[in-house]
Amino acid sequence: MSAQWQIELLNRAVGVMHTSTRREYSSMQCVFDHECYEGGWSVGSRYSYSAAGEDICVYLDDPRDAVSDFVHELHELMREHTGGDWKSLVVTVDGRGDAATKISC
Repeated sequence: MSAQWQIELLNRAVGVMHTSTRREYSSMQCVFDHECYEGGWSVGSRYSYSAAGEDICVYLDDPRDAVSDFVHELHELMREHTGGDWKSLVVTVDGRGDAATKISC
């Protein structure tokens, strides 16, 4: 179930990205920075998309900050599954909706 739930969490994050895009896009990208500290954690994000040859940086349309919970839960599941730890997750989506991820330690 862990791998399937990881995919579901990524899909939820991509859903927030898609909702945040105001028009048809050729690509979109979000960098999620995850930090654990004594007694807590935080997730920051930098979101942008490309449309009609223009790069547009906007805030994620996520007033309840649900994507932070998705990213934190994904971080914890991946750490339990592989024992690895990452500080940054980059999610890129092309115009067809195909997503790719990259992590940085």
